[in-house]
Amino acid sequence: MRDGLRVFDADCHVVYPPDLWQRHLDPAFRDRVRPAPAPGIETVNPLTVDGRYTQHPTILYGRFQRAIGWTTEDMIAKYGPDLVHGGFTGDRVAAALAVEGIDIGVVYGPEFDMWPDGIDPALQAAMARAYNRWGAEMREASGGRVVVSGPIPLTDVSRAVEEIEYAYHHLGTRCFWTRPNLVNHRDLGNRYYDPVYELLQDLDCALATHEFMGLNAVTAGSGRFRTFTEWHAVVHWHETQSAMLSMLCGGVFDRFPRLRCAYMEAGCGWLPSWLHRIDEQLELAGAAEFPGLTRSAVQTFAENCWISCECDDPHVADVVRHLGDRKIVFESDFPHPDSKYPHTLDRFLALSPDELSPETKARILWDNPMDLYRFADDDLPAHCRTPLPATQEA
Repeated sequence: MRDGLRVFDADCHVVYPPDLWQRHLDPAFRDRVRPAPAPGIETVNPLTVDGRYTQHPTILYGRFQRAIGWTTEDMIAKYGPDLVHGGFTGDRVAAALAVEGIDIGVVYGPEFDMWPDGIDPALQAAMARAYNRWGAEMREASGGRVVVSGPIPLTDVSRAVEEIEYAYHHLGTRCFWTRPNLVNHRDLGNRYYDPVYELLQDLDCALATHEFMGLNAVTAGSGRFRTFTEWHAVVHWHETQSAMLSMLCGGVFDRFPRLRCAYMEAGCGWLPSWLHRIDEQLELAGAAEFPGLTRSAVQTFAENCWISCECDDPHVADVVRHLGDRKIVFESDFPHPDSKYPHTLDRFLALSPDELSPETKARILWDNPMDLYRFADDDLPAHCRTPLPATQEA
Protein backbone atom coordinates (compact mmCIF):
# COMPACT_ATOMS: atom_id res chain seq x y z
CA MET A 1 0.00 0.00 0.00
CA ARG A 2 1.20 3.49 -0.79
CA ASP A 3 -0.18 6.78 0.54
CA GLY A 4 -3.38 5.05 1.58
CA LEU A 5 -3.80 3.35 -1.82
CA ARG A 6 -3.58 -0.28 -2.75
CA VAL A 7 -1.24 -0.93 -5.67
CA PHE A 8 -1.54 -3.67 -8.29
CA ASP A 9 1.48 -3.99 -10.59
CA ALA A 10 -0.08 -5.38 -13.75
CA ASP A 11 3.23 -6.15 -15.46
CA CYS A 12 6.56 -6.96 -13.82
CA HIS A 13 9.39 -9.43 -14.35
CA VAL A 14 12.15 -11.41 -12.67
CA VAL A 15 15.58 -12.78 -13.44
CA TYR A 16 15.01 -16.50 -13.85
CA PRO A 17 16.88 -19.19 -11.91
CA PRO A 18 19.48 -20.88 -14.13
CA ASP A 19 18.04 -24.31 -13.34
CA LEU A 20 14.39 -23.48 -14.09
CA TRP A 21 14.13 -25.78 -17.11
CA GLN A 22 16.21 -28.59 -15.65
CA ARG A 23 14.14 -28.59 -12.47
CA HIS A 24 10.69 -28.29 -13.98
CA LEU A 25 10.77 -29.83 -17.46
CA ASP A 26 9.63 -33.41 -17.78
CA PRO A 27 12.71 -35.68 -18.10
CA ALA A 28 12.05 -36.54 -21.75
CA PHE A 29 12.67 -32.90 -22.75
CA ARG A 30 15.47 -31.77 -20.46
CA ASP A 31 18.41 -32.47 -22.76
CA ARG A 32 16.83 -30.34 -25.52
CA VAL A 33 16.97 -27.07 -23.54
CA ARG A 34 20.49 -26.08 -22.54
CA PRO A 35 22.38 -23.04 -21.29
CA ALA A 36 24.93 -22.18 -23.98
CA PRO A 37 27.35 -19.49 -22.75
CA ALA A 38 30.15 -18.48 -25.07
CA PRO A 39 32.88 -15.80 -24.93
CA GLY A 40 31.35 -12.36 -25.34
CA ILE A 41 27.70 -13.31 -24.86
CA GLU A 42 27.59 -14.58 -21.27
CA THR A 43 25.80 -11.49 -19.97
CA VAL A 44 22.61 -12.19 -21.96
CA ASN A 45 22.22 -15.68 -20.41
CA PRO A 46 22.14 -17.46 -23.79
CA LEU A 47 20.19 -20.69 -24.10
CA THR A 48 19.63 -23.14 -26.95
CA VAL A 49 16.50 -25.12 -27.76
CA ASP A 50 17.21 -28.14 -29.97
CA GLY A 51 20.62 -26.64 -30.67
CA ARG A 52 19.40 -23.18 -31.75
CA TYR A 53 19.85 -19.98 -29.77
CA THR A 54 16.52 -18.52 -28.69
CA GLN A 55 17.82 -14.94 -28.84
CA HIS A 56 18.43 -13.01 -32.04
CA PRO A 57 22.05 -12.60 -33.18
CA THR A 58 21.70 -8.84 -32.79
CA ILE A 59 21.02 -9.36 -29.08
CA LEU A 60 23.72 -12.01 -28.67
CA TYR A 61 26.49 -9.98 -30.27
CA GLY A 62 25.23 -6.39 -30.10
CA ARG A 63 26.72 -5.66 -26.66
CA PHE A 64 23.57 -3.74 -25.76
CA GLN A 65 24.22 -3.92 -22.03
CA ARG A 66 27.44 -2.03 -22.63
CA ALA A 67 25.57 0.54 -24.74
CA ILE A 68 23.04 1.26 -21.99
CA GLY A 69 25.60 1.06 -19.21
CA TRP A 70 23.98 -1.78 -17.27
CA THR A 71 26.26 -4.08 -15.26
CA THR A 72 25.81 -6.60 -12.47
CA GLU A 73 27.12 -3.95 -10.08
CA ASP A 74 24.43 -1.55 -11.29
CA MET A 75 21.76 -4.18 -10.68
CA ILE A 76 23.06 -4.84 -7.16
CA ALA A 77 23.09 -1.11 -6.41
CA LYS A 78 19.49 -0.76 -7.60
CA TYR A 79 17.86 -3.96 -6.38
CA GLY A 80 20.18 -5.12 -3.59
CA PRO A 81 22.63 -8.02 -3.17
CA ASP A 82 20.10 -10.31 -1.50
CA LEU A 83 17.88 -10.32 -4.59
CA VAL A 84 20.65 -10.39 -7.17
CA HIS A 85 22.88 -12.97 -5.49
CA GLY A 86 20.21 -14.91 -3.60
CA GLY A 87 17.87 -15.17 -6.56
CA PHE A 88 14.46 -13.80 -7.55
CA THR A 89 12.47 -16.17 -5.38
CA GLY A 90 8.83 -15.46 -4.59
CA ASP A 91 9.52 -14.16 -1.09
CA ARG A 92 12.37 -11.90 -2.21
CA VAL A 93 10.43 -10.46 -5.15
CA ALA A 94 7.43 -9.79 -2.91
CA ALA A 95 9.69 -7.99 -0.42
CA ALA A 96 11.28 -5.92 -3.20
CA LEU A 97 7.91 -4.89 -4.60
CA ALA A 98 6.71 -4.02 -1.09
CA VAL A 99 9.50 -1.44 -0.86
CA GLU A 100 7.58 0.48 -3.52
CA GLY A 101 4.25 -0.15 -1.81
CA ILE A 102 3.11 -2.72 -4.38
CA ASP A 103 0.62 -5.20 -2.91
CA ILE A 104 0.50 -7.68 -5.78
CA GLY A 105 2.38 -8.04 -9.06
CA VAL A 106 1.90 -10.19 -12.16
CA VAL A 107 5.09 -11.57 -13.73
CA TYR A 108 5.36 -11.99 -17.51
CA GLY A 109 7.80 -14.39 -19.16
CA PRO A 110 9.69 -16.34 -20.35
CA GLU A 111 10.97 -13.77 -22.79
CA PHE A 112 12.55 -15.95 -25.48
CA ASP A 113 13.10 -19.57 -24.54
CA MET A 114 9.82 -21.15 -25.70
CA TRP A 115 9.09 -18.85 -28.64
CA PRO A 116 11.75 -19.25 -31.41
CA ASP A 117 10.53 -19.82 -34.95
CA GLY A 118 10.04 -23.47 -35.79
CA ILE A 119 10.03 -24.81 -32.23
CA ASP A 120 8.66 -28.34 -31.86
CA PRO A 121 5.06 -27.98 -30.62
CA ALA A 122 5.48 -30.80 -28.10
CA LEU A 123 8.58 -29.15 -26.63
CA GLN A 124 6.89 -25.74 -26.50
CA ALA A 125 3.96 -27.23 -24.61
CA ALA A 126 6.32 -29.00 -22.21
CA MET A 127 8.13 -25.73 -21.57
CA ALA A 128 4.83 -23.98 -20.86
CA ARG A 129 3.99 -26.63 -18.26
CA ALA A 130 7.46 -26.38 -16.71
CA TYR A 131 7.20 -22.60 -16.49
CA ASN A 132 3.76 -22.81 -14.90
CA ARG A 133 5.09 -25.25 -12.31
CA TRP A 134 7.76 -22.71 -11.43
CA GLY A 135 5.06 -20.01 -11.38
CA ALA A 136 3.04 -21.96 -8.82
CA GLU A 137 6.16 -22.13 -6.62
CA MET A 138 6.64 -18.37 -6.91
CA ARG A 139 3.04 -17.64 -5.95
CA GLU A 140 3.19 -19.93 -2.92
CA ALA A 141 6.55 -18.61 -1.72
CA SER A 142 5.30 -15.02 -1.98
CA GLY A 143 2.08 -15.56 -0.08
CA GLY A 144 0.14 -14.72 -3.22
CA ARG A 145 1.82 -11.36 -3.73
CA VAL A 146 3.66 -12.52 -6.87
CA VAL A 147 1.40 -14.04 -9.52
CA VAL A 148 2.86 -15.55 -12.68
CA SER A 149 0.98 -15.28 -15.96
CA GLY A 150 0.93 -18.55 -17.87
CA PRO A 151 2.50 -18.59 -21.37
CA ILE A 152 0.29 -20.11 -24.06
CA PRO A 153 2.08 -22.52 -26.46
CA LEU A 154 0.28 -21.34 -29.59
CA THR A 155 2.29 -23.38 -32.10
CA ASP A 156 -0.32 -26.15 -31.71
CA VAL A 157 -3.74 -24.92 -30.60
CA SER A 158 -4.81 -28.31 -29.22
CA ARG A 159 -1.76 -28.41 -26.98
CA ALA A 160 -2.38 -24.78 -26.04
CA VAL A 161 -5.89 -25.63 -24.83
CA GLU A 162 -4.57 -28.64 -22.92
CA GLU A 163 -1.89 -26.60 -21.16
CA ILE A 164 -4.29 -23.80 -20.20
CA GLU A 165 -6.67 -26.37 -18.72
CA TYR A 166 -3.85 -28.07 -16.81
CA ALA A 167 -2.38 -24.83 -15.49
CA TYR A 168 -5.78 -23.55 -14.39
CA HIS A 169 -7.05 -26.71 -12.71
CA HIS A 170 -3.82 -28.18 -11.33
CA LEU A 171 -1.43 -25.27 -10.79
CA GLY A 172 -3.76 -22.41 -9.92
CA THR A 173 -2.80 -20.20 -12.88
CA ARG A 174 -5.41 -17.46 -13.27
CA CYS A 175 -4.14 -15.36 -16.19
CA PHE A 176 -2.36 -16.15 -19.44
CA TRP A 177 -0.29 -14.42 -22.10
CA THR A 178 1.40 -14.74 -25.45
CA ARG A 179 3.83 -12.74 -27.49
CA PRO A 180 2.18 -10.47 -30.10
CA ASN A 181 4.29 -11.83 -32.97
CA LEU A 182 3.33 -14.07 -35.86
CA VAL A 183 3.37 -17.78 -35.03
CA ASN A 184 3.66 -20.08 -38.04
CA HIS A 185 2.61 -17.10 -40.20
CA ARG A 186 -0.60 -16.68 -38.20
CA ASP A 187 -1.55 -13.41 -36.52
CA LEU A 188 -3.59 -13.35 -33.32
CA GLY A 189 -6.79 -12.53 -35.18
CA ASN A 190 -6.65 -15.87 -36.98
CA ARG A 191 -9.61 -18.17 -36.28
CA TYR A 192 -7.15 -21.00 -35.64
CA TYR A 193 -6.80 -19.61 -32.12
CA ASP A 194 -10.54 -19.48 -31.42
CA PRO A 195 -10.44 -22.54 -29.11
CA VAL A 196 -7.94 -20.68 -26.91
CA TYR A 197 -10.07 -17.53 -26.79
CA GLU A 198 -13.22 -19.53 -26.09
CA LEU A 199 -11.55 -21.36 -23.20
CA LEU A 200 -10.13 -18.18 -21.64
CA GLN A 201 -13.56 -16.57 -21.89
CA ASP A 202 -15.21 -19.57 -20.24
CA LEU A 203 -12.59 -19.73 -17.46
CA ASP A 204 -12.96 -15.96 -16.94
CA CYS A 205 -9.18 -15.53 -17.24
CA ALA A 206 -7.50 -12.46 -18.65
CA LEU A 207 -5.29 -12.68 -21.73
CA ALA A 208 -2.38 -10.35 -22.42
CA THR A 209 0.19 -9.80 -25.12
CA HIS A 210 3.72 -8.80 -24.21
CA GLU A 211 6.64 -8.09 -26.52
CA PHE A 212 10.26 -8.64 -25.48
CA MET A 213 12.98 -7.33 -27.78
CA GLY A 214 15.42 -9.97 -28.96
CA LEU A 215 13.54 -13.10 -30.02
CA ASN A 216 15.26 -15.28 -32.61
CA ALA A 217 12.43 -14.78 -35.10
CA VAL A 218 11.13 -12.10 -37.43
CA THR A 219 9.85 -9.21 -35.31
CA ALA A 220 9.40 -5.51 -35.99
CA GLY A 221 12.80 -3.96 -36.66
CA SER A 222 14.76 -7.23 -36.37
CA GLY A 223 15.82 -7.20 -40.00
CA ARG A 224 16.24 -3.43 -40.23
CA PHE A 225 18.06 -2.14 -37.16
CA ARG A 226 21.27 -3.12 -35.38
CA THR A 227 21.33 -0.65 -32.50
CA PHE A 228 19.51 -0.82 -29.18
CA THR A 229 18.15 2.70 -29.67
CA GLU A 230 16.46 1.99 -32.99
CA TRP A 231 15.23 -1.54 -32.37
CA HIS A 232 13.97 -0.89 -28.85
CA ALA A 233 12.15 2.25 -30.06
CA VAL A 234 9.98 0.31 -32.50
CA VAL A 235 9.61 -3.34 -31.55
CA HIS A 236 7.28 -3.09 -28.55
CA TRP A 237 4.97 -0.52 -30.12
CA HIS A 238 4.82 -1.98 -33.61
CA GLU A 239 4.32 -5.60 -32.56
CA THR A 240 1.62 -4.61 -30.07
CA GLN A 241 -0.14 -2.37 -32.58
CA SER A 242 -0.13 -5.18 -35.16
CA ALA A 243 -1.50 -7.72 -32.69
CA MET A 244 -4.22 -5.31 -31.58
CA LEU A 245 -5.12 -4.52 -35.19
CA SER A 246 -5.37 -8.18 -36.10
CA MET A 247 -7.55 -9.05 -33.10
CA LEU A 248 -9.87 -6.06 -33.60
CA CYS A 249 -10.31 -6.47 -37.35
CA GLY A 250 -10.28 -10.26 -37.11
CA GLY A 251 -13.41 -10.10 -34.99
CA VAL A 252 -11.95 -11.90 -31.96
CA PHE A 253 -13.97 -9.81 -29.53
CA ASP A 254 -17.16 -10.11 -31.58
CA ARG A 255 -16.91 -13.90 -31.49
CA PHE A 256 -15.90 -13.89 -27.80
CA PRO A 257 -17.56 -10.83 -26.27
CA ARG A 258 -16.56 -11.74 -22.68
CA LEU A 259 -12.86 -12.12 -23.51
CA ARG A 260 -10.61 -9.62 -21.72
CA CYS A 261 -7.27 -8.72 -23.28
CA ALA A 262 -4.49 -6.36 -22.17
CA TYR A 263 -1.62 -5.05 -24.24
CA MET A 264 1.45 -4.76 -22.05
CA GLU A 265 4.74 -2.86 -22.10
CA ALA A 266 4.19 -0.84 -25.24
CA GLY A 267 3.37 2.55 -23.78
CA CYS A 268 -0.11 3.96 -24.19
CA GLY A 269 0.07 7.48 -25.62
CA TRP A 270 -0.31 6.19 -29.18
CA LEU A 271 -3.56 4.34 -28.44
CA PRO A 272 -6.19 7.01 -29.27
CA SER A 273 -4.57 7.83 -32.59
CA TRP A 274 -4.14 4.14 -33.47
CA LEU A 275 -7.76 3.25 -32.76
CA HIS A 276 -8.90 6.29 -34.74
CA ARG A 277 -6.75 5.21 -37.68
CA ILE A 278 -8.15 1.67 -37.58
CA ASP A 279 -11.67 3.05 -37.60
CA GLU A 280 -10.85 5.29 -40.56
CA GLN A 281 -9.76 2.25 -42.57
CA LEU A 282 -12.85 0.31 -41.50
CA GLU A 283 -15.02 3.19 -42.72
CA LEU A 284 -13.36 2.88 -46.13
CA ALA A 285 -13.18 -0.87 -46.62
CA GLY A 286 -14.55 -2.61 -43.53
CA ALA A 287 -17.93 -3.50 -45.03
CA ALA A 288 -16.20 -5.44 -47.80
CA GLU A 289 -13.25 -6.89 -45.91
CA PHE A 290 -14.61 -7.40 -42.38
CA PRO A 291 -18.39 -7.61 -42.76
CA GLY A 292 -18.85 -9.46 -39.48
CA LEU A 293 -17.70 -6.61 -37.25
CA THR A 294 -20.47 -5.08 -35.16
CA ARG A 295 -18.53 -2.35 -33.33
CA SER A 296 -15.89 0.24 -34.07
CA ALA A 297 -12.34 -0.29 -32.86
CA VAL A 298 -12.85 2.39 -30.21
CA GLN A 299 -16.02 0.73 -28.94
CA THR A 300 -14.47 -2.73 -28.91
CA PHE A 301 -11.41 -1.58 -27.02
CA ALA A 302 -13.58 0.22 -24.47
CA GLU A 303 -15.53 -2.97 -23.77
CA ASN A 304 -12.89 -5.71 -24.01
CA CYS A 305 -9.36 -4.31 -23.76
CA TRP A 306 -6.82 -2.67 -21.45
CA ILE A 307 -3.40 -1.09 -21.94
CA SER A 308 -0.52 -0.60 -19.53
CA CYS A 309 1.19 2.67 -18.72
CA GLU A 310 4.65 3.49 -17.48
CA CYS A 311 5.15 5.58 -14.39
CA ASP A 312 6.42 8.73 -16.09
CA ASP A 313 4.62 8.69 -19.44
CA PRO A 314 3.18 12.20 -19.90
CA HIS A 315 0.80 10.91 -22.57
CA VAL A 316 -1.31 8.91 -20.11
CA ALA A 317 -3.35 12.09 -19.86
CA ASP A 318 -4.03 11.98 -23.61
CA VAL A 319 -5.46 8.48 -23.31
CA VAL A 320 -7.66 9.57 -20.40
CA ARG A 321 -8.82 12.61 -22.34
CA HIS A 322 -9.89 10.60 -25.39
CA LEU A 323 -10.81 7.19 -23.97
CA GLY A 324 -11.46 7.68 -20.26
CA ASP A 325 -9.54 6.31 -17.29
CA ARG A 326 -11.07 2.83 -16.90
CA LYS A 327 -8.85 0.86 -19.30
CA ILE A 328 -5.33 1.78 -18.20
CA VAL A 329 -3.31 -0.40 -15.82
CA PHE A 330 -0.08 0.37 -14.01
CA GLU A 331 3.22 -1.41 -14.70
CA SER A 332 6.47 -1.06 -12.78
CA ASP A 333 8.66 -2.88 -15.34
CA PHE A 334 10.62 -4.25 -12.36
CA PRO A 335 13.53 -5.20 -12.59
CA HIS A 336 14.51 -3.96 -16.06
CA PRO A 337 17.35 -1.44 -16.41
CA ASP A 338 14.93 1.36 -17.31
CA SER A 339 12.58 0.72 -14.37
CA LYS A 340 12.47 3.68 -11.99
CA TYR A 341 12.59 1.37 -8.96
CA PRO A 342 12.45 2.17 -6.06
CA HIS A 343 10.77 5.43 -7.11
CA THR A 344 8.24 4.09 -9.64
CA LEU A 345 5.23 5.05 -7.55
CA ASP A 346 6.76 8.40 -6.58
CA ARG A 347 7.00 9.19 -10.28
CA PHE A 348 3.49 8.00 -11.07
CA LEU A 349 1.78 9.79 -8.20
CA ALA A 350 3.54 13.01 -9.22
CA LEU A 351 2.69 12.57 -12.91
CA SER A 352 0.70 15.34 -14.64
CA PRO A 353 -1.09 16.61 -11.52
CA ASP A 354 -3.09 19.16 -13.51
CA GLU A 355 -4.42 16.50 -15.91
CA LEU A 356 -4.62 13.27 -13.90
CA SER A 357 -6.77 13.44 -10.79
CA PRO A 358 -6.03 11.44 -7.63
CA GLU A 359 -9.16 9.41 -8.38
CA THR A 360 -7.86 8.51 -11.84
CA LYS A 361 -4.51 7.44 -10.44
CA ALA A 362 -6.24 5.32 -7.79
CA ARG A 363 -8.20 3.54 -10.53
CA ILE A 364 -5.07 2.89 -12.59
CA LEU A 365 -3.23 1.55 -9.55
CA TRP A 366 -5.94 -0.83 -8.32
CA ASP A 367 -9.48 -0.74 -9.72
CA ASN A 368 -8.53 -1.19 -13.37
CA PRO A 369 -6.10 -4.10 -12.94
CA MET A 370 -8.59 -5.76 -10.61
CA ASP A 371 -11.23 -5.40 -13.34
CA LEU A 372 -8.82 -6.87 -15.89
CA TYR A 373 -7.61 -9.86 -13.86
CA ARG A 374 -10.70 -10.42 -11.66
CA PHE A 375 -8.89 -12.69 -9.23
CA ALA A 376 -11.16 -14.31 -6.66
CA ASP A 377 -10.58 -13.43 -3.01
CA ASP A 378 -8.86 -16.77 -2.45
CA ASP A 379 -6.37 -15.92 -5.22
CA LEU A 380 -5.40 -12.59 -3.64
CA PRO A 381 -2.84 -12.16 -0.88
CA ALA A 382 -4.53 -12.20 2.52
CA HIS A 383 -4.06 -8.50 3.22
CA CYS A 384 -5.88 -7.60 -0.02
CA ARG A 385 -9.06 -9.47 0.91
CA THR A 386 -10.07 -6.84 3.46
CA PRO A 387 -12.17 -3.82 2.44
CA LEU A 388 -10.44 -1.10 0.46
CA PRO A 389 -8.99 1.93 2.22
CA ALA A 390 -11.51 4.74 2.49
CA THR A 391 -9.56 6.92 0.07
CA GLN A 392 -9.66 4.30 -2.66
CA GLU A 393 -13.19 3.11 -1.97
CA ALA A 394 -14.45 6.65 -2.35
